[in-house]
Amino acid sequence: MIEEKNIVHMMYDEKGHPTWHSELSPEENTTRATCIVPPDHVMPVIFVPGIMGSNLKFKTPLEDFNGGKDIAWRPDNSKYTAFKFGNLKPEMRRKVLNPENTELDDRGEIPNNILRVFNNLTPNGQSNWKAEFTRRGWGTVMLSSYGAILCNLEMKLNGIYDSKYEVSAYWQNDIVAAGSKDAKKHPWGEISGYEALNIDDLKEKVGDKYWFPVHAAGYNWLRSNEEAGKALAERIKTIKQHYVDLGMICEKVIVVTHSMGGLATRAACHADMGNIADKVAGVVHGEQPAIGAAAAYKRMHAGFEADFSFNPLTLLTNIFTARALGWSGKEVTTVLANAQGGLELLPTKRYPKGWLRVIADGRDTMNPLPESDPYAEIYAERDKWWRLINPEWIEPQKGDPLASDELDDVWRNYIKRLNLVETFHDKLGDYYHDVTHAHYGADEDHKAWTNFVWNMDRFGQNEDSSIASFAPPGDNALGRINTQSGTGITAYKMSRPDLPGDGTVPECSGADSASKAKFAAKMTGYDHQGSYINKAVQDVTAYSVARIAKDA
Repeated sequence: MIEEKNIVHMMYDEKGHPTWHSELSPEENTTRATCIVPPDHVMPVIFVPGIMGSNLKFKTPLEDFNGGKDIAWRPDNSKYTAFKFGNLKPEMRRKVLNPENTELDDRGEIPNNILRVFNNLTPNGQSNWKAEFTRRGWGTVMLSSYGAILCNLEMKLNGIYDSKYEVSAYWQNDIVAAGSKDAKKHPWGEISGYEALNIDDLKEKVGDKYWFPVHAAGYNWLRSNEEAGKALAERIKTIKQHYVDLGMICEKVIVVTHSMGGLATRAACHADMGNIADKVAGVVHGEQPAIGAAAAYKRMHAGFEADFSFNPLTLLTNIFTARALGWSGKEVTTVLANAQGGLELLPTKRYPKGWLRVIADGRDTMNPLPESDPYAEIYAERDKWWRLINPEWIEPQKGDPLASDELDDVWRNYIKRLNLVETFHDKLGDYYHDVTHAHYGADEDHKAWTNFVWNMDRFGQNEDSSIASFAPPGDNALGRINTQSGTGITAYKMSRPDLPGDGTVPECSGADSASKAKFAAKMTGYDHQGSYINKAVQDVTAYSVARIAKDA
């Protein structure tokens, strides 16, 4: 006779202890209530999001914004981002996204519709788990982008076994069997450093040994990544102590990152910053702009990309998203020029040289820049038309523009921030945690700016009657610049993305983390922000976490 089982969902008490609740039944009901108890050895998994992926609130609310409420940035609230931010003038955008008046907000909603982990729970169970996940920091991050990976890790890592106490079909078919695939046609892309996980590994060194509670660690992405890294280091200490206080064994954590979160995590582990490496079993980096991205330069000139596809289901969303993040260079510059974290996404000295070019008739009209130092040669340049920053866009005014001496002060403050950016980049260097795994996009269908090219579009002289068709000198903040040269006007327009990537981070920058990784996957099939919604990326991440735990 096969014994019937009723799996009782794990719940949590007010301190976070696992608990189970089952109603008593008559003796003739022989169905067993089965409680799957996690091991008392805990390996927390901590997810660190990318730029703009954390919720922010005001330290001091603005009376002239959002009715004086203290919410500053809430990307999951589409009405808020589309209509509040999509219509903001640059001067108000500067006030709202002010690094000095914002801090992390942990009050983000945890909705059922994007978190399938709640599908099989009663309303009481949903409420209980939401309270636990809120305590774990899920309310600090953008769940429309990251909810899928948080849920997948929570369910799969803590679901090594099925109800028959066998390794589950997911782990057998999607992870273990992946080792038998042809490396050149691997479902995860082009992989290196792969070591197969077998059934015994998953039982004895992962499933039987560890409980993997999944946490999220948002941060104020407007401030420096060194500051974010130090805050993450303290968060890791707090998480570890929490489980020790619950009477469990918690020696190390595993960190999973997206995009800029990789820089913050490297800073957290770095001996001269967060100094937390000895408490981290390993790090899984995803889509990290490890040495910067030329897209940061592009967006300071022309705003965020809207991806004008012909799919009516996504076109409107893409437009709203681009408007919320910054439709023009003016809207982006007034935020990022004042935000050290955003400036730290610029190409570093380790990025391939000569990535900024000016071309006419297929030939360079100047030496490609930088020759050695992007900070001095590009970012600190104030007067050249191809400069990174238009000084008048840093502190835009509603009325009359700033006087020249005021503009000088604004520029000096920017240069101070830029110097701090350079110092951070130099300090971080090529440091990675000793146990690093990485995945990154290298997709022809999602090209990114590896090089940024200004193409000479047209040239005219005043005595030429066609000059009337030219706009006056200036920068339209949407990727076109007209310059005056003597009696003529030269027009330049920006290039399109040139080489494979994920639409934002170029392959060369993502590959930098792979160069220091014990395992890496060069992947296709997704864009930057949607990477962790992709199943192959979710599987790679689950594999990496399990392998790190096995070897810990």
